Amino acid sequence: MTDDAGDRSRVGSLASISRGASLYTVGKVVSDAGEFLLHLLVSRFFGAATYGLFAYGKTLAFTALLITNLGSDESILKYLPQYADDPRKRRFLLGLAWVTSAAGGLVVAGALFLLAPTIAALTLEDPRFVGVLRLFAAVLFVDTLASLLYATFRAVERVEYEVATKRLLKPTLRVVGVGGTIAVGGSLYGVVVAMVAASVVTLGVAALVFVRRLDVRPTLRSPGDTRRTVREYYGYSLPLTAKEAGTVMQGRVDVLMVGLFLSSTAVGVYNVSVLVAGVLYVPLLAFNRLFPPVASRLHAERRRTDLAAIYGVITRWTLTASLPVAAVMVVFRAEILALFGPEFTVGTVVLSLFVVSQLWNCATGPSGYLLMMTDHQYAVMVNEWAFGVANVALNYLFIQAFGLVGAALASAGVLAARNLTKVAEVWYFERLHPYSRSFLKPIGAAAVAAGGALVVDTALAGPAALAVGGGVAGGLYVAVLALAGIEPVDREVYELLVGSRGE
Repeated sequence: MTDDAGDRSRVGSLASISRGASLYTVGKVVSDAGEFLLHLLVSRFFGAATYGLFAYGKTLAFTALLITNLGSDESILKYLPQYADDPRKRRFLLGLAWVTSAAGGLVVAGALFLLAPTIAALTLEDPRFVGVLRLFAAVLFVDTLASLLYATFRAVERVEYEVATKRLLKPTLRVVGVGGTIAVGGSLYGVVVAMVAASVVTLGVAALVFVRRLDVRPTLRSPGDTRRTVREYYGYSLPLTAKEAGTVMQGRVDVLMVGLFLSSTAVGVYNVSVLVAGVLYVPLLAFNRLFPPVASRLHAERRRTDLAAIYGVITRWTLTASLPVAAVMVVFRAEILALFGPEFTVGTVVLSLFVVSQLWNCATGPSGYLLMMTDHQYAVMVNEWAFGVANVALNYLFIQAFGLVGAALASAGVLAARNLTKVAEVWYFERLHPYSRSFLKPIGAAAVAAGGALVVDTALAGPAALAVGGGVAGGLYVAVLALAGIEPVDREVYELLVGSRGE
């Protein structure tokens, strides 16, 4: 491949990822707005203690969702692009994914339903929690099946279908259902029933889109050499299942342990801080929609130069999009938490710690997916378990010593260390790293934006400070970036995207 052809190929891959990221960002903004409204409605109308029951049950279901499909969603992202020229094998691997995921979802959701009284007795000790948790078990099973459809949409680079169903339809149904339930004076149980209904309708619509819009179908008919194909599939998916089990310990165990050692009110305060800081994760999630299949294809074709360039650009874009939001969150942390109610402002330190850790997460880019798509899934598994065990131990020690702040210190520190490790492993295994001097531009712009936000914070208070300060920070950030100059590759991708829209 000539240099010019290589450049065009890289820009084309970046444009494809950018299209997916743009669509995902639109959907994610709507989804996060829906999630924000959902939690705002429950916290405002039921108070911090009852909201804590809702948040804890939702967290348990979301945490279990990480392991119910036994790595099938990640396997689909790898194998459907890899075997694009072997449709029989694609269909067989997709069939394995469906059988595996359905069985895993049934077992885990069934266990959550049956063990609900025991879990309630060991944690929040509120009799209402048993019914809430059993309803969330139903949400868990339905969402497990839906996750296979979403992964299939991504694997064939039709992310718009995932956005339409998971990111637009589902949150809209949830907000309408929960808002309607609260409007007629419904209980917390009614709120969770509305969430079950939203998940069922979304699954039905996603299945309809899958049948009508995609030509790939799951089957268990052997494409030949079945035993080898099955070994290949589970040799990839099972390490990722173990990896997700480690992710549970590393990612959401802090919320579970806050409920175990503190109170439902503490869970509510802590969960809101985690929810708000999670907004910073949106750019990385957006670019990760289509990065895995692109990375899998480039790795299979041994196009290392293209892979390295795309890795660096995606990481810089992710950090650039996250920095101004992080600055606003840190400066106006009290004003943001006050939107949920005065009880939640005690979480300002927790929010600040999670903002810093999520910003570092964005600064390391799609390193985890790059490891998985280059056949280093065992390294990813070891990472998640090592840092998961560390997170459990540190949360236990720090919660006892420092309460809510201790949980945030433990989890934020572990998240930062894990992401640093992933970047180091990408360099060790593949001799790739994403960083260059171009990263200095967004960092400098963010410093100026934070300064502007601090000036506003000294002059205004409350929601007005947040609104004006956010606008000032965003304007300064864009202005400084424009003065610093646009990177050539960014301009090329933009021109290609604009040109494709005009055709």
